[in-house]
Amino acid sequence: MTNLYPRICLLLLVLLGVRPAAQAQIEPAAQYTTLTPAQLMAWTPTGPTAVPANVSTVPLATRQNALAPQLNPAQSFSAKVNWCPDGMNNFSGYLNEQAQFNLYNFTHWQYVDVLTWFASPVGIPCRPWVETAHRNGVKIIGTVFTDRAGFVALCQKDASGNYLGAQKLVDVANYYGFDGWFFNEESALTATEAGEVINLLKQLQALKPAGMEIHWYDSMLPSGSVSYQNTLNANNARLLQDGATRVSDAMFTNYFWTGAGTFNTAVATAASLGRSPFDVYTGADIWPGRNPQRLFTNTSWLSDFYTGGSPAQPRTSLAVFAPNMTFNGGQNNFSTNPADYANFYRTEQRLFSGDDLDVTTADATGWQGFGQYVPVRSVINTLPFDTYFSVGQGQVFANNGAQVRKPWTDMAKQSLLPSWQWAKTGAAPITASFDFDRAYYAGNSIKLAGSLSGTNAANVKLYQTKLAITAPTKLDITYKAAGTAGSATRLALYFSDNLAAPALLDLPVAADTLWHTTSFPLAAYAARELAIIGVDVSSNTAVRTYRLNLGRLSVYNNALVTTKPTANFTADATTVVANQPVTFANSSTNATSFVWTFAGGTPATSTDVNPVVRYAAAGTYAVKLRAQNAVGRDSLTRTAYIRVVTPPAAGSNTALLFDGVGKYVDAGVIALNPTGFSLECWVKANSFKTGSPFISSVIGMEDGGVNNAQIRLGDANITGDRPQFVMNTGTLSRKLTSATTLTAGTWYHLAATYDGAAMKLYINGVLNASLNAATTPTVNAAFSFGRNYASSRCLDGSIDEVRVWQRALTAAEILANACDVPANASGLEGYWKLNEATGLVANDLTGHGHTGNLIGMNAADWSANVPTACPAITAVLPGRATAGLQLQVLGNPVPGRQAEVEISGAQGQPVVLTLCNLLGAVVWQQRLSGPRTSVPVPAAAGLYILRASTPTQTTSAKLERQ
Repeated sequence: MTNLYPRICLLLLVLLGVRPAAQAQIEPAAQYTTLTPAQLMAWTPTGPTAVPANVSTVPLATRQNALAPQLNPAQSFSAKVNWCPDGMNNFSGYLNEQAQFNLYNFTHWQYVDVLTWFASPVGIPCRPWVETAHRNGVKIIGTVFTDRAGFVALCQKDASGNYLGAQKLVDVANYYGFDGWFFNEESALTATEAGEVINLLKQLQALKPAGMEIHWYDSMLPSGSVSYQNTLNANNARLLQDGATRVSDAMFTNYFWTGAGTFNTAVATAASLGRSPFDVYTGADIWPGRNPQRLFTNTSWLSDFYTGGSPAQPRTSLAVFAPNMTFNGGQNNFSTNPADYANFYRTEQRLFSGDDLDVTTADATGWQGFGQYVPVRSVINTLPFDTYFSVGQGQVFANNGAQVRKPWTDMAKQSLLPSWQWAKTGAAPITASFDFDRAYYAGNSIKLAGSLSGTNAANVKLYQTKLAITAPTKLDITYKAAGTAGSATRLALYFSDNLAAPALLDLPVAADTLWHTTSFPLAAYAARELAIIGVDVSSNTAVRTYRLNLGRLSVYNNALVTTKPTANFTADATTVVANQPVTFANSSTNATSFVWTFAGGTPATSTDVNPVVRYAAAGTYAVKLRAQNAVGRDSLTRTAYIRVVTPPAAGSNTALLFDGVGKYVDAGVIALNPTGFSLECWVKANSFKTGSPFISSVIGMEDGGVNNAQIRLGDANITGDRPQFVMNTGTLSRKLTSATTLTAGTWYHLAATYDGAAMKLYINGVLNASLNAATTPTVNAAFSFGRNYASSRCLDGSIDEVRVWQRALTAAEILANACDVPANASGLEGYWKLNEATGLVANDLTGHGHTGNLIGMNAADWSANVPTACPAITAVLPGRATAGLQLQVLGNPVPGRQAEVEISGAQGQPVVLTLCNLLGAVVWQQRLSGPRTSVPVPAAAGLYILRASTPTQTTSAKLERQ
């Protein structure tokens, strides 16, 4: 390979930081799903790095390979597909439901055979993904991607010459319930060391149980040198097969190939080894802008896998690297903006259905989609079959049709999804999609929507099945329909003995306000095999706004429910103030009724699906849920689950609390001056991150792309208690790290400045570290307190007195003004004193409109624990005034819609007057130009808080509206 077109390999991408790689778990509980080689060698099932919560017990489902019911029966099951998203622990590393909608998701399991959990150094797949993969008949394999020293460590032997690393790898995979390992060796070894690695692989073949797979990446040669062959050939063949000895079960080849020649070599070499050509997974790196297979740009390479481009004649298997490009590859903004979910799912659909988003037809030009060549593999071959169509994430959570709004992701809650997205035929303009506003269970339903002219029709095939129908078999469908949609809709059942003419079952008309379940006995089709389940839409009259939502589909014999339920729930807030409503989201499965017990709450008990409860007194309270069905019951009690605290008084001096999980403040996009800016705040960490990514974001911007200007604690190669100032120049991250470690529970003033030539970091007003960086950073993105783009980096602690400047502050300014500055100070772009004490906004005192919205937070997150180093802070309790600043309401209670207010003692400083209701919401705010003004008062009678603020003083008064 020439230097004119540099090879881009897995390791090089990680080292260059071209895009987020395997860096960080989303959830701290998953920290030991990545291990160092030393941790692997010391691992035991009872040791500190074993994670019982990550153990999957879901068996690998059996798939049926039937060509007749395929959309294109002229395909082949000979080739396999290895799906290798890059950096799985960064955006899928969780064990429990995550309070975030816009995490990476995958909904096309039916096209793949193996998913490689690509992470380093030793990446262990996370249980929710293993469980769902196994339910879909897909294997998941972990990754060994380490340096020379790591591979040498794995090749240690005992006194009998057995490779200790081989046994550890088998033990770990068996313990967690996943399906093997992918070896990515991209560090040069000596010939002797390389020979040891080959012998390690051979011993793995002898030790591994049936079904476990060992894959080798085309990198290191038997000599120990690293040389990418981009195919299976005589140079790397020994890593697949050494004479009569099997070394690896598959070879994942590198990506720099064009045309069909690489396949000729791979097929011939495999034959010479006595191995199947489908043990070769020819690699395709589809990340935009990289390599000859970059997706949607290069469109013809997939046909090279097939003789003459015919889907019936695959030549090797296929390995797809970086298919997470649908999530964070610039195709949409879902990774940073939950509202862009439709574009994310459309891009996933395009990946498999082609540029026309239609899997039923071949694209005339452009990208044809994997579904054009790869048949679906169905696991729906035994009864019962039951699906809620859940993709495993949502912006609502529903149980039996009762919804609560909450963002969430949990791959473990994904149902068996439609075999095709979407197989629609017919002239009627009906589209199929996932609907994230309506759900029967979990976060979505399937929606068919469009219009009918009265003379056209549409057919949507959903599931390929292989179900033996007997006399007791029933089919239940739960749905809701808009307008007259019910009368125009029928289920379409295709049987293996007549795939051309489906049996049609009319869906009764049902009100759109409720979910309706219809049960169809299938005795009339006994002794036949159900091959496809779909929906047929037609009408004798025009229907302008047709919509059908499918919430549940079940095919079963006798009783559908044969197991007792599993109780589970979460609350929208677990730390609250007195009488704050707490909404409980019920995620129990298989339950038909519920009984809740709320110690100290009102109500004390409830049979609602998702009850709303209030607590009158401060304290800590337990919650119990009992879920029942006809088979049995299950109970879950969460002790000390709800904590009720006493809030600070309105207008008092406060800071904000962050929980280290998902709470943060979003101040919107702020464009900083790339030639000079400053960030500063007070921060007190309750704890520091002890596992990957070791990062607690404090304040600043980081969007997962090029924008980065932030103060944070910790990094991948430093402990979580060390401050760091980070900014980006394009893809190059510049990091200024303090040598000082912070103490948990202690307030510190942190300031970071950039003057166009140097980055500087100050702790408590003293210069702590500096770095020459004459560059032009990219600093224009959403500004946050307490986290960045990933929930894994949330701060567990408190923040106060946040400021951002359009110039570099001097050391003298930072030291003198740590506790307070005038709101109109030169270059001050945003200033959040965080003295609101209540409500869900943090006001920007500069008047520039950078209002901070509290995300995932509530009234209990305001704290009177503020920096003790700032005794001169003059915020006061209602009814008190500091010497100087005085606020008087002339005439109180106020009889009309205007209140006359007089201000004194401002000492020539600008005054900002703010009116809040008792919930803390700002109803009016204005900067004053004189000592007296009129305040518009809301029409609603009641008590309000009026606050006057200067850069150095704050005072409050009660305002009563008659």
